[in-house]
Amino acid sequence: MTSYISTQSISSAMRQSILQMQSELASSETELSTGNYADIGLTLGAQTGVDVSLQSETSLLQTITTTNQTVTTRLSTTQTILGNLQSNAQDLLNSLLENNGSTSNASTIQATGQSDLQNLISGLNTTLTGDYIFGGTNTSTQPITDYYATGAANKTSVDNAFLAAFGMSQTSPNVSTISGTSMQNFLDTQFASLFQGTNWSTNWSSATNQTLTNQISESQTANTSVSANNTAFQQLAQAYTMVADLGTQNLSSSAYQAVTSTARGLLTSAISNLVEVQASTGMVQSDVSSASNQMSLQMNILSTQIGNLESVNSYEISTRVSDLQTQIETSYSLTSQLQQLSLVKYL
Repeated sequence: MTSYISTQSISSAMRQSILQMQSELASSETELSTGNYADIGLTLGAQTGVDVSLQSETSLLQTITTTNQTVTTRLSTTQTILGNLQSNAQDLLNSLLENNGSTSNASTIQATGQSDLQNLISGLNTTLTGDYIFGGTNTSTQPITDYYATGAANKTSVDNAFLAAFGMSQTSPNVSTISGTSMQNFLDTQFASLFQGTNWSTNWSSATNQTLTNQISESQTANTSVSANNTAFQQLAQAYTMVADLGTQNLSSSAYQAVTSTARGLLTSAISNLVEVQASTGMVQSDVSSASNQMSLQMNILSTQIGNLESVNSYEISTRVSDLQTQIETSYSLTSQLQQLSLVKYL
């Protein structure tokens, strides 16, 4: 009986030893496959806080870097649209300068104005991943009202202002009786006010003046969008609308001169303002690029530091796995032999 109790105790101890070695083997195999300690906290002890801090900083930098990729795309798209708008404005300005107020190409100028106004509206209503990039902080709503849509508020306001000033519509053949002085007065007062202040925000734009702001590094934020309420866009809308929709092709020579002269001044100013917007946008692009490059370097350094804390010695782990497998196999063999012992066989 004494032999039986002793054998049972030994077998139980062997089983416990095997379970412990199997647990160690599982952890070691995990470490071998991942290259990192299976239980970081247990292994690092007091240095766990350092590891957690490094991981947290890496996560923050990765989040900002991902955001910067979206910002970079938005700014690049913005620059492309600004470039197209500047090119269109310059082409129309050149045409107006070449014609020097002559009504001979009035129909062509009017058609160009219509096309440029449509391009301005579509450009400012550009979306990126579902957001209107010129909407300021109001990215969910189309910023600019389509002038050529049925019942558009901006078109209606122009029609009403023209009717109030001259007693006729822009399509009336009687627009030829409008004097240059009367047209100039209209352009400088009633018409100009349609593209400013509350008239602009009510009839033309739903964009906010405040633009998007993003954190582009741990310590730096930047304005990363352009609002459709920018002065350059208001000037372009005013110039294109007067050329496109004030009866241009039927106006008297003096009235046409007033329109084209005013449009030239607006386009010249708008182009100058567009250049400034492009320059400021380019500076933000440069800042975002520099910040992303710097964060990439920081993440590489952090990755090395984390690796130094968490990484295992693959040679040592491989050796440990091999040793544990051998020990477990040996333990299985011994356990089997112990289970075959009995007092009868001993006697």
